[in-house]
Amino acid sequence: MPDAPDDRPIIGAVVAPEVHCMTLNLRRRTPRRPDHPDAWERRRDAVVALVTSEEPTVLAVQEALPTQTADLTTRLGSRWEPVVVGRGRRGGGEAVGLFLDRERLDVVERRSWALSRTPSRAGSRSWATAFPRHAVGAVVEDRATGQRFTAIATHLDVASPWARLRGAQLLGRIVRGRGLPAVVMADWNCPAGSAPWRALAEAGVVDSWGRASRQVGEAYGTYPHYRAPRVGARRIDGVLVTEDAVVERAAVNVRRPGGVWPSDHTAVHAVVRWAS
Repeated sequence: MPDAPDDRPIIGAVVAPEVHCMTLNLRRRTPRRPDHPDAWERRRDAVVALVTSEEPTVLAVQEALPTQTADLTTRLGSRWEPVVVGRGRRGGGEAVGLFLDRERLDVVERRSWALSRTPSRAGSRSWATAFPRHAVGAVVEDRATGQRFTAIATHLDVASPWARLRGAQLLGRIVRGRGLPAVVMADWNCPAGSAPWRALAEAGVVDSWGRASRQVGEAYGTYPHYRAPRVGARRIDGVLVTEDAVVERAAVNVRRPGGVWPSDHTAVHAVVRWAS
């Protein structure tokens, strides 16, 4: 474990033109004893403390049930604008989405896509997925620089390698079709360097970790599951960016605010600026 106190941000606030991107699988709320490490009631304040201290410009979340989205929206306050959509046909149920810093960003457009052969059909499934999978995006304009970019949050399928690959290929087409710089943040459910990450790289959406001018902290795996994180373990969560992004810093965040794990996953960060 790192020596730094858990109340000290690993990245923290940035200054324009830098954009601080952060992704965190919240771990969906399940019935647990109040003292269980997985209990949302135990973890909720640690998530809020992590986000408010790190001050991301763009936060992506996965596995957010409606009560968890409501908790974060209320507790984070008015600074972060939620763009969160569930995977059901009417936008309900387990969600992925974005919390966007209103002090820096104006939301120009909101979109969601099913990760299926019919991406415009909410709740649709393809490629042997047990549940619908989807992506939620926003086109935003940076007030400080005037730069527009696309931010996307998603969560690839846990069981089907075919679905993960096809979903990644679809995301690559979505990013190319938007024609803007982009950041795509996810629990990829597969390690960096695997086929879905390579498919995105072929589409010009690349892993920020290897492109960073500086990697802050150790290269921890991102799924410690409430145990001590291990250096060199699999990075299944990540921030990917289009090739026009300059990545200043990247980090895997193993902080435990108040001694409590925020999630069974770790947060991942990238500080980027757009070359244009």
